[in-house]
Amino acid sequence: MGHDAITGGDPPPTGRAAPHDHGGPLWWDPLSHRPAHANPETGPLLGVVGVLVGSNVIANEVLPSWAYIPWNIGVAGALVWVARRWGRTTPRELGLAPDRIRSGLLWGGLAATAVVGTTAVGALLPLTRELFQDDRAAGLSLGGLATYALVEIPFGTVLAEETMFRGVLPAMFRRRFAHRRNWAVRGDVAAATLFGLWHVLPSLDLAASNTALKALPFGLGVPVAIAGSVAATAVAGLGFTWLRNRSGSLVAPVLLHWAINGSGIVAAWIVQH
Repeated sequence: MGHDAITGGDPPPTGRAAPHDHGGPLWWDPLSHRPAHANPETGPLLGVVGVLVGSNVIANEVLPSWAYIPWNIGVAGALVWVARRWGRTTPRELGLAPDRIRSGLLWGGLAATAVVGTTAVGALLPLTRELFQDDRAAGLSLGGLATYALVEIPFGTVLAEETMFRGVLPAMFRRRFAHRRNWAVRGDVAAATLFGLWHVLPSLDLAASNTALKALPFGLGVPVAIAGSVAATAVAGLGFTWLRNRSGSLVAPVLLHWAINGSGIVAAWIVQH
């Protein structure tokens, strides 16, 4: 495979030389190759992590609800620019290569279909129906549900998070670890861990709105919500990353992420109405 096919046509960046090979088992990522040069600079990566921490606090604790979507999209776009300009990453490394869109649609469409079917079954079974008792869904009108599922989730949450946690962070972590063994796996696990921690603040809303969590004794709803949310989203982050790796495109995890969040709130609304 030529250099242009690997990097998307960009000139090779400067940095520590590294051989071309896969960064882990082929089942994890059969498409990517080790960058021609590692990026030993920690400044850009630490800057991106710092922006994410600040953005998370601002989006969840400071901004009015109407600003959530433009804020998250703006932050994601800015981080893509940072990754390209100072992280020395390429569109292919970020999951933004145009020639991988079709693959992303295929893989993402299959995964999303499976999730929607599973959610529907869970909402119908008496054993699992209680899990869909959610105050956030109960308070939505049909129009509010449509806005939430078709606008707020895909544009305010999914697009931004997938760009940041399946695009920017894995690419930059991989560049950072490119001179080490299992460089791709290391980068992907680091990004997925941060994705889990990203959900600490949102999990507080879950603890306050979920019937099952509110029923736990001794105020355990909050710590259970935080621990469960962080662990579940970190594992989910690895799943999203695997799908992005297999397809070579951010389109695939975007579709899956949207299906998970969207079908969950729709099912909860139907169960409660």
